[in-house]
Amino acid sequence: MTLEEAAAHWAVNINEWYGLDATTEEVVDAFNKYYRDKEAYDGTSYVEMFFKSKKGGYTKWLDTADREGLADCVEMARGRGPLPTYGSQLRREFSN
Repeated sequence: MTLEEAAAHWAVNINEWYGLDATTEEVVDAFNKYYRDKEAYDGTSYVEMFFKSKKGGYTKWLDTADREGLADCVEMARGRGPLPTYGSQLRREFSN
């Protein structure tokens, strides 16, 4: 699955959970800005660990932390603050 195909699923998912009315394009832009180069806890690629499938494409499934984090990234890209559920940690993490 391509990033755009996965992001379409992610947009539906975060819209259902948080009512953001995010577009696929906003989700792709937020993903590229905040997640593309993020490192995982063990120094490897966060994207490879949590957003890619075993076949190498992107997965349409997000865990709670990544769903909330991506929703926060969309909101921050819109110039708003992160959602109250996860935002304080995310703001610190991505402000560096």
